[in-house]
Formats: sequence, C-alpha cells, structure tokens
Amino acid sequence: MVCVAVILETNKRKIKVNNTLLQIMRQYIQFTHSDTEAGGILVGRENISDSNLIIEHISTPLPNDIRTRCRYIRKDEGHIDFYNQLYRDTNGIYAYVGEWHTHPEDVPRYSIIDLKNWKRIAKEHPMDKQYHFIIGRQQIAIWEMNKKQIKPILIGMVDWNEKFLQENSSEC
Repeated sequence: MVCVAVILETNKRKIKVNNTLLQIMRQYIQFTHSDTEAGGILVGRENISDSNLIIEHISTPLPNDIRTRCRYIRKDEGHIDFYNQLYRDTNGIYAYVGEWHTHPEDVPRYSIIDLKNWKRIAKEHPMDKQYHFIIGRQQIAIWEMNKKQIKPILIGMVDWNEKFLQENSSEC
C-alpha cells in the first residue's frame, strides 16, 4: 500500500503526494549557501471517481541537469526515459503532472525563468493543466498552469512544520 498525504485541498480537488516523495524533495532543500537548486518531473494519476490528483513518482536531479545556487534546468534525457519506462510498465496509468524544483528562499516564489519554462511546457503538453511545486526552506508552493493562462495561479502553500512532517512520516 502506498501512503499518501493530502498536501492541498481546494473546492475542486485534493492533491495527494506519496509520503516518500515529500521526504525526497525535502532532502534537496537549500539550507546552506553552497546548496544548489534541484528538481525533476512529477508523475501521477487522476482518480476518476473524484478527480483528485495523486502524485506517486518523481524524478530527481540527474548528471546532465544544470544546477546552480539560483537555477535548475532539467536537461538530462533520463527524466523523459524515467517517465516513458514508467508509462510502459504501467500500461499508461501514470501521466506527466508537472515539475518540481527548489529555491533558496523560505517562502518560494516563481521567477521569470520559471514562468517562461512553465509557459513553454503548457504549450507543448497535451494535458490541460500542469502543476508546479517549488520547494522552499519553510514552505512548498504549488502553482497551476494551462495553455490559456498568462500567469500561473497559486493554488496553495504548505508549511514544512513539525506537525506536517510527523503526520506524513508514519508507516502505513
């Protein structure tokens, strides 16, 4: 059984993330000045009965990605290979959901570079919506983007507080 945390609930849907993935993303938080940005893709599925989004897989930084203090560019083809293999192995159950990356700030905000990248993804991607997580030192920010939007919509902020971590670290 996969343990998932409801990290965001809107009037339309819940966004759930596999607990292990939260712990993986948390490992990449930029606490020191020498820590570089990290990221990858989000892969999940939509629950047909209630349209909740369940994110069960992510890719993590790979050797050919560009990582600096204030920039992450997903360049390594391994991210796409990871997704394609997962898609084949599960007969298309999982879909690309969006991107995640870290920022060296407590309360993360998207940059102009992020916005350009998200617009490019929205144009190229067949799904109507993508979700983008920016992992900050104190919060995770979640934005929604689609082909018609000029700017992403902030749909929620989640605190990395002790209660959240305790609720989402237990075994199932």
